[in-house]
Amino acid sequence: MRRALALSALVFLVGCEALNPALRYEEAARQLRFSLDRVEPQVELAFPLEQSRLRLRLEVGVDNPSDQRLRTRRVSGDLRLSAQGADHALGSVSFPEGADLAPMGRSTLKVDVTLGYGDLKTAWGPLSGAVLRREPATWGLNGEARFEVLGIEFGVPFRTRKDSGR
Repeated sequence: MRRALALSALVFLVGCEALNPALRYEEAARQLRFSLDRVEPQVELAFPLEQSRLRLRLEVGVDNPSDQRLRTRRVSGDLRLSAQGADHALGSVSFPEGADLAPMGRSTLKVDVTLGYGDLKTAWGPLSGAVLRREPATWGLNGEARFEVLGIEFGVPFRTRKDSGR
């Protein structure tokens, strides 16, 4: 009986020690700060209008204040535009490459996105105002960075915004 209890305690302690790096990694990942550093929109008008597209180049900055090197598996989110008194969903954005986030450093995630008129039909007026006439607007990205440590996967949510226009 004592032997089984001692063996159980040893397995528990070894298991906790193995999880310790994963817990430190997750704690460090929760300290990350995301910023929408750059939004370069370009409207490509075509006729008929249904063939028009919006091309976006997005750059998301990630500050890692911890002393832990982190590596994302993937980062994705929903892109929104607030303009002309309303909020418009533009679509999902995915940064396909994992990112290496140096300790005590800053990294930049970049992605190019193309959205068709059909996807943006309800937001086309505010989009063209923000992009072509440089009217005030706020771009928003609500997303999640996914990580995996020792076979344990977890996500860190983030929200970031960038104002544009006059």
